[in-house]
Amino acid sequence: TFGKVPYRFPLNARSQKVVAMNHAAQWVPLSPEHHGGLMWQRFTAYHFAQTTTQVALADAELRHVAANVPIALTETAEGWQAVALLGLEDGQNLLVDDQGRWRAAYVPAALRGHPFGLHSDYPGRLCIDQHSPYVVERLDAEPFFNQHGELARFPAQVLAFLQQREQGCQRLSKRITALAKAALLTPWQPHGYQGSTPLYQIDERAWQALSAKQVGLFWQLGAVPLVYALLQSQQQLGRLQLYQQRKATAEPSVPPSDPLAQWQEALSSEAEYDWPSAT
Repeated sequence: TFGKVPYRFPLNARSQKVVAMNHAAQWVPLSPEHHGGLMWQRFTAYHFAQTTTQVALADAELRHVAANVPIALTETAEGWQAVALLGLEDGQNLLVDDQGRWRAAYVPAALRGHPFGLHSDYPGRLCIDQHSPYVVERLDAEPFFNQHGELARFPAQVLAFLQQREQGCQRLSKRITALAKAALLTPWQPHGYQGSTPLYQIDERAWQALSAKQVGLFWQLGAVPLVYALLQSQQQLGRLQLYQQRKATAEPSVPPSDPLAQWQEALSSEAEYDWPSAT
């Protein structure tokens, strides 16, 4: 579920726009003809995300992210996104230590299912990152397809999850757009941030000046939880600054736990999270 750390599922089309500048993924659609002889491995560390500075978020994970890392707003060619801020410079992820362990209590869903993903050029198709070292030819790994040439059980579950998550990203984008049209966003320059992506936050003074009727309209839209998640998450900026200081002093990290066992546990509890209906 989104509320459990080990639940690892992949990037969706919206997430890729933010992550692409740091992770040079090459997404291709899975097919028995091209990938029937290949296998995939479940990653056991987050080394692949060490240069991922920001990842886009779905609406259902906002409160979990807000309790662990700062959330910012960014405007892309496809519209507004809420992103988890993982580093203070381009190409930097302060949440991954030198052992590949994730330092916070929650991992954004966009990073949990490497090497799988979606791409807008291939709607309805599950893709893989051809650059990933977890796409292998070894026979002791896991198959992409079953004996009938269909997606194997776990990749099929990943595809269903990604399609649901994309709906959550679209809902969130609509809510941010409404806040922007109401002039409730303001540029945000967190202390120590040197990244090239312009960030935005809620204009707290403008938000507090809204009438009860205006706030009620944002409640109907579902935007109020987003507003408070954004404001709450600013308190987590100190976490990044602390990790930045530790990185500068080359503080040794603790050896990682066993993420593979965590992934298996998370998969068995998949049904615990109920997605809201698409609007």
